Amino acid sequence: MTHLSETTTSRSVVPADETHRLREAGRLLFGQRLRPIWICVGVLFALLTLLRVALLLAKYDLLVGTVGWDEIGRCFLLGARFDAVAVGYAMVPLVAALTLASPAALGRPAFRKAVTIYATAAITVFVATEVVGACFFLRFGRRLNYMAIAYLAHRETLLFMWNHYPAWLLVPLWGTGTWLVYRWLRRGLLRGAVGHWTPSRRLAAATVLGALCVLACRGGLERRPLLRSSAYFCANQLVDQLAMNDFYTMFYAARSELTDGRDERKAYQLPSVDRAAGVTQHMLFLPGDQPLGHPANPLWRRSHSLRPRRDYNVVVILMEGMAGTPVGALGYRPSHTPQLDALCAEGVFFERMYAVGARTSRAVVGALCGHPDLGGTTIMKRPRAVGRFLTLPDILRRRGYRTLFVYGGLPQFDNMGPFLTAAGVEEFLDQSDMDAKPGNWGVPDESIFRRAHERFEELGDGPFFATILTISNHDPFEVPAGRVEMLPDEDNDRNRELNAYRYADWAMGEFFRYARGARYFEKTIFVLVADHGRNLNQLRMVDAPGFRVPCVIYAPGIVAPGRVATVASQTDVAPTILGLLGGEYEHCFLGRDLLRVGEDDGFALLHEDVHLAFVRDGLVLELPPGPNRPGRLHHLGPTDMVRVPADHGDAERIPLLREQMVSYYTMARHLYAAGAYCDPDRYVAAQPQPRSEDD
Repeated sequence: MTHLSETTTSRSVVPADETHRLREAGRLLFGQRLRPIWICVGVLFALLTLLRVALLLAKYDLLVGTVGWDEIGRCFLLGARFDAVAVGYAMVPLVAALTLASPAALGRPAFRKAVTIYATAAITVFVATEVVGACFFLRFGRRLNYMAIAYLAHRETLLFMWNHYPAWLLVPLWGTGTWLVYRWLRRGLLRGAVGHWTPSRRLAAATVLGALCVLACRGGLERRPLLRSSAYFCANQLVDQLAMNDFYTMFYAARSELTDGRDERKAYQLPSVDRAAGVTQHMLFLPGDQPLGHPANPLWRRSHSLRPRRDYNVVVILMEGMAGTPVGALGYRPSHTPQLDALCAEGVFFERMYAVGARTSRAVVGALCGHPDLGGTTIMKRPRAVGRFLTLPDILRRRGYRTLFVYGGLPQFDNMGPFLTAAGVEEFLDQSDMDAKPGNWGVPDESIFRRAHERFEELGDGPFFATILTISNHDPFEVPAGRVEMLPDEDNDRNRELNAYRYADWAMGEFFRYARGARYFEKTIFVLVADHGRNLNQLRMVDAPGFRVPCVIYAPGIVAPGRVATVASQTDVAPTILGLLGGEYEHCFLGRDLLRVGEDDGFALLHEDVHLAFVRDGLVLELPPGPNRPGRLHHLGPTDMVRVPADHGDAERIPLLREQMVSYYTMARHLYAAGAYCDPDRYVAAQPQPRSEDD
């Protein structure tokens, strides 16, 4: 009996010890010291996952039939890794503070309050960023990127948001939400008695949790940290974008801004400058082009136009947003741009012209500087480019032209005024020189055109070069009343946008109506090109049909009408204008005179966020960032892209197309980085110690 009692007792003692150890482990892991970490991690992961589910459901109609459940599952598994990166960085300060703090410090009210404030800030900042990111994703089909940074930095954007959305509610909503989160965390975050942790135990906890944070920040156990390129596993770019989160993409964009995009060399496996120069020269040099031995610019050359020199006036009209399905000249019906359609029929219409990028500032550089878009901030805002960048206005100014820029907004927008003034534009007319009341983005197009016409008449007989940048066909589409027949239901976003197309087209038609009666008209070459396209298909990384923009040279009596089917880029605008003016000229434009290029020899480089695309011979090659990526090849139609089957013969052209794409982009980056995108004299004066992409 005694033996049985002892056996029973001994058996009951062991579970009690185990229970005690489990309770002790629970107090260590989930007690007051570490509880805030687990709460924050859980809340942040839940927030990011739930928002990913919500965005997936919101875009579900675009995903049905295009992706499988296996790809959706991979999206969420990969998404958890990207979320771990964001959460890991957010937790580093909290882990360090809570694991290393002494029991006395942990018990102080000030320390507890500081921990609660940090946890509240982390959660509310995550909520705010992801909500803004969700709105951006629903509008553009992308996570927050450099475009979001650029827009939010503009006074015009903030004014638009304040005037058209209940932005004033943000302050009380933010304050109330933050207060509620703080109250909730204060009750549960650090409640209970302060446990006694020895210094060795605190150091061990800091080491283990710190290692977990490092692991999370790296995104896994792989040799290299998780790269953005890992997200591009699916042909449907919406799924690729969903795999990431807005904190990760904003960090990537900010780092690219700070480093001037120099990590692109590894992201796209760019070749050496020497190799890229040979390929790019073969792509750009026309018969008769003569290299001039620029010390750092192998593209600096003398071009012979094969025409006698004629100093005609030149007016370049950059049309805000004048692309997409409302433009009849691009083949869409019904047309909402009859005036533009008529000009395209009466001039030389480039029916396969593509924008270099997705914003107006990129088009200004593309059309006036002959330079493609680079990743990160616009060239116009980069100090290294201001005053040392080749431009068409500067070339013509040296020929004796008066040069001016007419814009209905503010010259500070994207540093446009300072950049162009330092690049050969002698006169900059902005909204302060016009007679209309500015809206969110500036004065309406009719005022811009009227002021331009008045100034052209004042310039008299001397040759002039002018650029007109329109505004009205830009969200929020502010259209003066009584000008055009308005579509009903102004609250309908689509009708409001179409009304802006109609008004912008009418204002341009009015300009040409009174320009035709002016003295300058008969000796002026007008070049009209849209600044950027419209996103026709959010499923694509780079929607090449959406990048297609109208471009026409209109000069009755100077240039015979016709249609050019050559694939072209905005970088071709400047050399084509110089070719029409005749004579010879020195330059390093990354474009060519389209009137001397064969129909099958054209190409265009497109840039969207961190993706590149290359259009050539009816094909488009998409290239996301990442090592050892051959790219995705598509057949290109006017309104859509069809994936080339893996066994199709055209797929064998991927290596050549990729080499041409990355070589061309390498030279664009190198010439900017080395300060060599200018004439030799200016290069020597501005860059005594040139910096190359190979540095």
